[in-house]
Amino acid sequence: MKRYTHNNLLLCLTSLLVCGVMFHLCSCDSCGSGKPDISPKKTKKVRKPRKTATDSLAVDSLLNDSLLADSLLTDSVLTDSLETLADSLENVGQTDSLQEEELLTEEQFAVKNFVEVKSVIPDVIQDIRYFSDHNFVGRRIEGYQDSVALMTREGAEALKKAADELRDKGYRIKIYDAYRPDDAVQHFRRWVGDMKDQKMKEEFYPDVDKETLFKQGYISSRSKHCHGSTVDMTICDLDGNDIDMGGHFDFFSETSHSSHTETLTDEQKKNRAILRTAMENNGFKIAGTEWWHFSLVDEPYPETSFNFPVKRLENMLPQKPAEKPGKSTKEQNKTKQQPKDNSKQKKHKKK
Repeated sequence: MKRYTHNNLLLCLTSLLVCGVMFHLCSCDSCGSGKPDISPKKTKKVRKPRKTATDSLAVDSLLNDSLLADSLLTDSVLTDSLETLADSLENVGQTDSLQEEELLTEEQFAVKNFVEVKSVIPDVIQDIRYFSDHNFVGRRIEGYQDSVALMTREGAEALKKAADELRDKGYRIKIYDAYRPDDAVQHFRRWVGDMKDQKMKEEFYPDVDKETLFKQGYISSRSKHCHGSTVDMTICDLDGNDIDMGGHFDFFSETSHSSHTETLTDEQKKNRAILRTAMENNGFKIAGTEWWHFSLVDEPYPETSFNFPVKRLENMLPQKPAEKPGKSTKEQNKTKQQPKDNSKQKKHKKK
């Protein structure tokens, strides 16, 4: 009976100790009133609570009792628990930061996370075909408001390394398309569905039926371009003259396949290899159906299809409200020169 009562007493002491430790965690400096501070402006780091002398004495007293020694938490287990809690709170702060970023509009997100390629590679040649009517559709594509190539920062930095490597060999890069909004992809889908519109067939798909473009992989209902780290490009000499690649951009044919060699000259094979090698050396992967299409392997947004328009980033910034037009300096001077009392002049004339 005495032993039973003694065991109950020790179990109660153990419970009180655990509750005390948990209460100490909830009231630590970094947690405030038990709720972690996950403010996006200043996310506090969760510190491990210090052991007090009372805690140490209580633990030593209980550990000396052989009946409960095996059932008590060891220091290592307690430390692991505290570290797990700290990691959880830090993850909450990170999640809050991500949620804050998700609240941005797509254009605000673009200004923060995308760049104009020309700002990173000053000598790049931009021939943004979907801003013009020189493409397989035959008109400007929806979502293209400026003739500018946009990419994620990561994609542009990797492309810069490839451009530097190519420049050392006597080449400059030319970009036909980079980031592409989802509106443009939907435009392509509607165009494929219009069998009457065949005006660009001779230049871009002479040997392929328009209705099979999706099936053969030349056009996709979901494009990696929408992720922001894919680029359609070629190489030129340092004067900007195109290098012969054995076929032009958006030419829907087997000759455009990245593995095609049968109808290519040795020079054309060499030129394609120069471009492909430089891109693959710097983290890009080539598409199977297009020798000009390269995607960053470690793209930052592999699951996100963006839909902000292709336009200069400065045009995505909030515009200041237009100021009301005031009087010009000349008008103000005229007002000052007018006599203050015209009635006296009229009376003088009557006299």
